[in-house]
Amino acid sequence: MLKAAIRIVAVVCLMCWSAACGHPPGQQAGQGGPESVYKGQTLNVLSWEGYQEDEWVKPFEDKYGVKVNVSYAGSVDEMFAKAASGSVHYDLIFMDGGSVTRYQKLNLLQPIDTSKLKNTAQLIPAMNKLNEKHVTFEQKAYALPFAWGSLPLAVNRDKIKEPVDSWSVLWDDKYKGKIATVDDANNQISMTALLLGFKDPYQLTDDQMEQVKQKLIEQKQLVRSYYTGFEDGKNLMASGEAWVIYTQGPTMVTDLQKAGMDVVEVVPKEGALVWIDNVTIGAKAQNPELVHLYIDYLISAEVQAQVVKKAGYGVVNQEAVKHISEKEAKDAHMDDADYFNRLVYVAFPESFEKRVKLWNEVKAN
Repeated sequence: MLKAAIRIVAVVCLMCWSAACGHPPGQQAGQGGPESVYKGQTLNVLSWEGYQEDEWVKPFEDKYGVKVNVSYAGSVDEMFAKAASGSVHYDLIFMDGGSVTRYQKLNLLQPIDTSKLKNTAQLIPAMNKLNEKHVTFEQKAYALPFAWGSLPLAVNRDKIKEPVDSWSVLWDDKYKGKIATVDDANNQISMTALLLGFKDPYQLTDDQMEQVKQKLIEQKQLVRSYYTGFEDGKNLMASGEAWVIYTQGPTMVTDLQKAGMDVVEVVPKEGALVWIDNVTIGAKAQNPELVHLYIDYLISAEVQAQVVKKAGYGVVNQEAVKHISEKEAKDAHMDDADYFNRLVYVAFPESFEKRVKLWNEVKAN
């Protein structure tokens, strides 16, 4: 009896010792933690520049033993073309909220299971509510906000001394050959519609589209370059080839300022567009659990703060403000509640096809 009792005590002690070592049920010593279930998996991501930086991608890869393969696009049209081609099955695709409808209608996306995400509770309520109207279909969320920014003018004050307060500066003969503007059909047409005073720059009649086309053809002879990508635009300003530019975001301005240039951001009196870029899940995503894990990581306060610090984009997680400086918050316009009152949401337009056709006609004219 004594030997049997000793054996029982020994078994109980061994079980307690194993539990104290922290091995989950069904896991043996020497096996990895919960993270190891993803080891060796890959995420294919289609993204804008500045959204997949080593500062936050590498820690995720190292923690879970995964690889994040990133492809970049320089414009909305290029982004859509890559996603729609089917040559690569992207797990995650980043796009402005107004484009989500375009992708969803062609079954290029699948819904996000928000029950698998814990950080959605920290999204800025007003921004998230505004965004939801453009990314929810049949009560299913197809996207979540990741970053935001306006599309203002950037003006070199060393070269242009007079005050600038209108998009009409991009049509000013005085600056012929010193004007740069983005090679993007949707944003070009919407900006020009704002200049022409049309009430809704995303729902244009055929007559209004023709007026926009003629206005853009009129501008063409003045333009130094139609650029694609942040770096291309910044280089045009930094080299002095352009003195005024239709930007892809305020960070182009702050980057040039950091380089020592006297460049200012201008939100014209006609208003400027504001994009809220979203993360979406590709229709043929292979690793849904890992995809949701990465999304939750990207919208966390810690990663969002790094995005602001690295790229200066507007933050979508309200808790991230605790991790950034007052200057960083100011540069990202997070301290200016009235800033949004001068901005127009980049929405789904009356016809992407018509807009692309119009823009190609302008460039070919």
